[in-house]
Amino acid sequence: MPTVLLLDISLSMSRPVPTSDSTENHTRLTIASSAINTFLDYLSVHAKLEYVALVTYSSLYEVSVPFTRDYDSIRNKLPLLEEGDKTCIETALLGVNQLILSEWGYQTPVQIIIITDGSCGVGAIGRNRIIQALPLPPSYPTRIHILPIVSPHDPCLQQAMPLYQKIVDLATGTTNSSNLSISRGAIFCPDQLSVPGAITAMTRLCEQYYQEFWCSLKCGQLEAKVQLFPAPQAALQDGLITSYTIAHQLHVVGFLHQQDLGTPIAISKHLVIPQAGNASSKESYESKTPTKEGSSTDGSATEEDTSDPSKIPNFCVLLHGALKVESMSAIVQLGSDWWGTLTAWCEASRSRRSCLLLSVLRPGVSAAPWLGPLDQLGPIDDNTTPAEAFPIRSWRSYSSGGSGCAWARPHALLADVQKVLRHARKLPDKTQHLYKELNRLRRAAISLGFSELLTCVSNALERERTALPSSAPQECSLQLAHAAAALRDSRTALDIKHVLQPLAANFTVSSMSH
Repeated sequence: MPTVLLLDISLSMSRPVPTSDSTENHTRLTIASSAINTFLDYLSVHAKLEYVALVTYSSLYEVSVPFTRDYDSIRNKLPLLEEGDKTCIETALLGVNQLILSEWGYQTPVQIIIITDGSCGVGAIGRNRIIQALPLPPSYPTRIHILPIVSPHDPCLQQAMPLYQKIVDLATGTTNSSNLSISRGAIFCPDQLSVPGAITAMTRLCEQYYQEFWCSLKCGQLEAKVQLFPAPQAALQDGLITSYTIAHQLHVVGFLHQQDLGTPIAISKHLVIPQAGNASSKESYESKTPTKEGSSTDGSATEEDTSDPSKIPNFCVLLHGALKVESMSAIVQLGSDWWGTLTAWCEASRSRRSCLLLSVLRPGVSAAPWLGPLDQLGPIDDNTTPAEAFPIRSWRSYSSGGSGCAWARPHALLADVQKVLRHARKLPDKTQHLYKELNRLRRAAISLGFSELLTCVSNALERERTALPSSAPQECSLQLAHAAAALRDSRTALDIKHVLQPLAANFTVSSMSH
């Protein structure tokens, strides 16, 4: 997952650090730079595909290096940083939120590493005000770690620890609907205020949260050891506390044409990288990973051909070619009642590297409702005619008629929502039209994994209901309340086959004598 290095460059970070060696002159900022270089060195070996951004802050924040895979650009920037004034962590976190949302959106998990001097700069009252002003939890899944460049016995650290712990705790309270279970971050205090102490603390962080994930991909008698990047996270099933983790042996259980599979909601996506034939091959491939902008960090075309795992004989290469030629996807069992899909993926840069892409579906057998229970899929009967080929369509229309939604641009989505609201304002004459548009909108939102849209439309219908004039028929209020509640019903939230029906009731109001 992408990482933001949030580095404190306030005036207190320029304080000299007393050392027994008179030949070394270190400040807290130079020690922090050594820790960052250690982090980048670790990624260069174990997670070369990771995107990293450097954000500095004092009373203001600055994106010193945007998200990149060119770690040398971050290393070169560190000696050029200029000191600021006072520390303002809440402003820095607000800037990080804006950066992440603009680059990655609401669904991509992100890690944030805060490197500071271990002092919040205020007393207990000011610390509580900072906690209240923190822009947490964010609207995207995240995990925050804190590395204070300070002696573990410093009184300032003891005063700042409640603030740091609150930041770590609030970060995991995200309101996103991605079904991912993001583990809590941690505070990594150096055992001593020195370069070795900071390097040791950063190494512990890397080894705990940036480990590679290796597993085996098996299809019948064929098997290959592969790496999933980024490393998968645990997932939660809707309405249940049970946590699902991906097994270390993935089984290909069948194949589907992509037009039959459709676009089920994916909670995460991972590159499937086969294990290289030898260590030197793997290191060579990692050292020439393209940057985000599409350029290669170094290496010639001839070296790329020999170091690219997609060009080494391997079961994954065979599977990639078959899926690409046949325009098919493989159904993969990730664990008990948990499935994913494998598709052929090709990089958009000039190098045109290709590999398998694993899309992790929501836990449960109904992750793709139009296919039926995934644990009951089987081969097509020999007697089945092409017209009856899988999947068999339901007899009823999922959207109660009407064409599908095409939201290539924001104004198209806005137009569909406004169409729903126009029908809502013309109740009861437009009741059937309202539910027809709601079903069309709902089906498209579920297919695209855009469940937040249904919540927004439900809230809009509630506002329309409260804004009804006193002279409006009672049916208007009841129908709007019924439609809003139906969109939020957790029992049918992801059931694409479910059709919303108007409220069928007797709206005659009889007067009562008192």
